[in-house]
Amino acid sequence: MNRQVWLRINGWLFVALLLLVLGGIAWATAGLPQAWHWGGTLARTLSQPSQRLLAALEGEVTAYGFAQPGQLVYRHLEQLLDLYHTHAPQFRTVLVNPETRPDLVRELGVERAGEVVLEYAGRRERVAVPSEARISAALERLLRGQEQVVAFLTGHGERHLLGEANHDLGAFGKALRQKGYRLQPLNLIRTPEFPGNIALLVLTPPQTELLPGEQAALRRYVEAGGSLLWLGDADEQAPFDFLADQLGVRWYPGVVVDPQAAEILAVDDSRLVLVDRYPRHAVTEQLQAPVLLVQAAALAPPAAGWDVQPLLEPTAGQALVESYPDGRPQAPADALLGLALSRRVAGREQRVAIIGDGDFLANSYIGNGANLLLGLNLIDWLTRSEPFLDSYTRPVPDQLIVLSRGQTIALAGGLLLVLPVSFLGMAAWCWWRRRQG
Repeated sequence: MNRQVWLRINGWLFVALLLLVLGGIAWATAGLPQAWHWGGTLARTLSQPSQRLLAALEGEVTAYGFAQPGQLVYRHLEQLLDLYHTHAPQFRTVLVNPETRPDLVRELGVERAGEVVLEYAGRRERVAVPSEARISAALERLLRGQEQVVAFLTGHGERHLLGEANHDLGAFGKALRQKGYRLQPLNLIRTPEFPGNIALLVLTPPQTELLPGEQAALRRYVEAGGSLLWLGDADEQAPFDFLADQLGVRWYPGVVVDPQAAEILAVDDSRLVLVDRYPRHAVTEQLQAPVLLVQAAALAPPAAGWDVQPLLEPTAGQALVESYPDGRPQAPADALLGLALSRRVAGREQRVAIIGDGDFLANSYIGNGANLLLGLNLIDWLTRSEPFLDSYTRPVPDQLIVLSRGQTIALAGGLLLVLPVSFLGMAAWCWWRRRQG
């Protein structure tokens, strides 16, 4: 037998042995529930907000997942729901084959494969697309029980929490409803007294003055300890001067300007303000991205009567109050872009939050940075829903590579200089060797 035949036989034997070894490894590890997670796209743990939500469970939750065994969505449901069960044994999971249980499909109103139905304390929530963010949001709605009512004034040209115009807050309102809040427009002309079921009142600057009776109703609401979110706008606080006097706050004239933010955002408008450093507070503790404010106003906190906590502060040297009509920048030492107030009224804690900008939650800007998360956290804090603070949607950590200036220079030099020169050197060396041979 010649040399070429032996080499061919050896090659086939090597391939056969390699396949045998790989097959043996696959067979031996088929039953091991071990996984290695290298990226952030398929997370193997629940986010901290979801874990806090599960810790608040006081009873058993049953999660029905509908998919046929062998389907990719079946494996996805199994892994996702198992994460919840691992963190909370009272979170019971049941995977259902729709073909074998058509009665359950009809009873729960399931329309497609992959849906999840949660049952808790006699109530149900359906999740059409299975993901941690949607399942945790549905679980939050179940834990809330009775819907909390968030009211907002209408009838004077205010921003609308259900509106679709660029300046309205419709996208924010939709997010609130997904979290289990019920939105209620309130016209004080038709309803001169505030309903007793209101958990929070949202105020935005009206385009016309409130009538004396409406102002009196709003004063009574605050005096009685009602929770309030006041979204102010630059030079539009005049209709609510009576409310500022009642709370003890004072608005500075003009808008806040931020030349550095204009340079970072590459826009020719210094009235865009980036806030990326936050005082310690439950509302801002989990914010990891900047908040973008648009034509914001600054205010001074009350001198007495309230426990004052800053929420948004202007950065020294970047955010200044541009005072009109002389246009000279000023920087008051006590100026704040947002603050939280609390006090005891009739044995109960009253909470008020004031932000010097309503545009950051408008449909045009709510998708920037942490704007939406800040708004949702404000609502949760004001309604005393601290277990539901923060978003269940977490950024994927491996979607963005951040390089320092030195790393960028090294990478560019390696790709544009070192590698091309190395390839040319290798080509020249090969050419020289061939010439020598």
